[in-house]
Amino acid sequence: MAKVMLIDDDVPVVEYLQRLVPWESHDLSVCAAAFSVSEAKELFMKEYPDILLTDIGLPDGNGIELAQYFRSVYPELRIIFLTCHEDFHYLKEAMSIEADDYIVKDELSSDKIIQSVEKAVAKMKSAQTELEKIAYKSDVERNKDLLIQRFFLEILKASEPESLLKQGERLGIEWVFPNYMVILCHLDIGSMLNVYHRNNLELVKYAAYNIAKELTEGTGITPIQAEGLQLWFIANLSGNPDEELAVRGHLNHIHEKISEFLKINCCFLISYQPVSLAQLKSKVDEMIRKQQSSYYESAWLITIDGPESQAETSVNVDLTAIEPYCQKWAAALSEFNRSLVLIYASTIEKLIREKKPEAKQVQDLLIRMLQQAVYQLKGTMDERLQQEIKQALNLGEALVIISVFSDDFMEKKRSAYTDNQNTNPDLKVINAFIYQYIYKNVTSIDIAQYLHLNPNYFSRYFKKLAGLNFTDHVHLLKMEEAKRLLGGQNETAENVAYMLGYSDRAYFSKVFKKYTGMSPSEFKQK
Repeated sequence: MAKVMLIDDDVPVVEYLQRLVPWESHDLSVCAAAFSVSEAKELFMKEYPDILLTDIGLPDGNGIELAQYFRSVYPELRIIFLTCHEDFHYLKEAMSIEADDYIVKDELSSDKIIQSVEKAVAKMKSAQTELEKIAYKSDVERNKDLLIQRFFLEILKASEPESLLKQGERLGIEWVFPNYMVILCHLDIGSMLNVYHRNNLELVKYAAYNIAKELTEGTGITPIQAEGLQLWFIANLSGNPDEELAVRGHLNHIHEKISEFLKINCCFLISYQPVSLAQLKSKVDEMIRKQQSSYYESAWLITIDGPESQAETSVNVDLTAIEPYCQKWAAALSEFNRSLVLIYASTIEKLIREKKPEAKQVQDLLIRMLQQAVYQLKGTMDERLQQEIKQALNLGEALVIISVFSDDFMEKKRSAYTDNQNTNPDLKVINAFIYQYIYKNVTSIDIAQYLHLNPNYFSRYFKKLAGLNFTDHVHLLKMEEAKRLLGGQNETAENVAYMLGYSDRAYFSKVFKKYTGMSPSEFKQK
C-alpha cells in the first residue's frame, strides 16, 4: 500500500481531500497531514511517504522548495502540486523537479486526484522496478557472475594461468586467442549520487554490469565485476588490425546505453598494448596504479599508454594559496550561504586546475575542507563520503560529490533559492540561475536558453519585469557579493574579481564603482 502525505495551510482543504478520495480502495493510505512547512518536515521524517500532495503557497515557505528538499532526502518521492492559480512560472519550477502533476484547485475532483495519484504510483513502481529489471537474474546466473569474478582473480594469481582456461569455458568464457586487451570501466560516483540514493549504488553497478554483459555477447569482450564501483573488460584478440576500432565501438555503445538507461556517466581506461595471459596481472596492476593519472581529464575514453595517451604527470605542489579558500568555503557552508559556497568552490577548482597537484594531494585537501565544515556544523561525516572522494577518477567527479554533500546540508536548513526580498516568482527563478553560476559570465542568452525563451523576447520581458536591463541586474547582484567578499580580512580586489568571473581587475573596479559609487579600495577603507 502506497503512503500519501497531504500538505495545505487550509485545514478544510486537507479534510476535504481526506474525504474526497476512497484511498484504501485504491490501495493507498494517508499517512500524514500537515498545515505548514515546519510541521511537514517533522512528519515527513517520521513517515517517509511515497507520494506528496502539496499546496504551493504555504504560510512559512514555498511548496516547490519544500518538495525539492524532500526529494533531496528521498529521491524516489513522487510529487503532485496543488495551486489556486494556473501559473506558467510555478509550472516551470514544478517541471524542473519532475513533478508528476500540477492541479488547479478549481478543477479538483475525486477522479482528478485518483488519476494523478495512480499515475504517480505507476511511476513509483516503474522507478522502483527499473533497476531490478535490469539487475534481475536467477540465483544460478548470479552465482555464475561471482564464479566469473573468482575465475578472473585466480587467473591473475596463477603461475600457469593457461591451465585454468578450461574452467573459464564452463562459465562461457572462451579465450582462444593469445592476446588480451585490458579495459577498466569507472562508474562516475558524482553522477550516481545526483540520481540515486547512496544505499542503491551497488545495485546500479550491477545494472551497469548486466547492460555491458548483454551488449558484449559474442564480441570476444568479457565484462567482470571489479572492486568498488568499477568493471573490468577483457578483450581476447586474434591479431586482426581492425579489432582495436571494433573494441572502441563496443565501448562507446556500452557508454551510451549506461547513460541512456541509468542516467549516469562512466569512463573507460584502456591499454592498447596487448598482453599474454601470463602478463595479464601486471597489466591489471598497472591500470589500477594509473587510473588517477589523468585526474584533470573528463573524456569518456582515456588511453593510459602509447602515443595517444591522455595521461599527464602531476607534480607535488604547494597548496598554501588554496587553503584559505577551503576555509572560506567551509565557513560559507556553515552559514548556509549558497552563493558564496558556489563562488569559493569555483575558485578552488580554478586554482587546483592551474596548479595541477597530484590526485592524492587534492583528495587530502578536499577531505580536510569537508572535515572543517562538518566540525563547524557540529555534525559527523559519513565515512563513505571520504572513500568516494578518494575513488573519484578525476577532479570534476570529486567536486560533484562535494556539491551533492553541500546541497544536501543547505537543503536541510533552508531552500537554496529563498530570497525574502523578492516576492515575484519570475525574478526568483532568474536570480536562482544567476547565483548558481555567479562565478561565470552569465548572459541573457544563457538564461533565455534555460527558460526556453527567445533571447530578444526575454530581454524585453526582463526590462519590463525589473525596470532595468539584464546585464545591469547581473552586475548589481555580483557587486553585492563582491562587497561581502571584500569585507573579508586580507581579501583583495584582484581575488574577488577572479572569483566572480571578471578576467580583468581594472574592468571589475570600473563596474564596482559604477554600481556602488566607490572603488574597491575605498569600500575596504570604510
